[in-house]
Amino acid sequence: MTTATIQILDPRPEQQTAERASAGRLPTLAGKTIGLLENRKYHSDNFLKELQTILQDDYAVDRVIYLQKFSFSAPCSDETIDELVAQCDAVVHGIAD
Repeated sequence: MTTATIQILDPRPEQQTAERASAGRLPTLAGKTIGLLENRKYHSDNFLKELQTILQDDYAVDRVIYLQKFSFSAPCSDETIDELVAQCDAVVHGIAD
């Protein structure tokens, strides 16, 4: 009599990430600094540059900080995230194809 072994794999990630609440809504965009983070996918730059114009012309945003990720397939660098958090009232991460 032979015995077979069955290995059962758990598809869940090994570490569970903590859930975070959404940030509160800004009462106005006027006078705020908004970060635009481009992921370098096709047309994301076109979308975010148009959004930048709308934010400044129609919503009186004081300043826009436009940054790019190194690659759409890689996580954003800690330095880029830290820069956006330190300088911006809100951030838009634009993706496109």
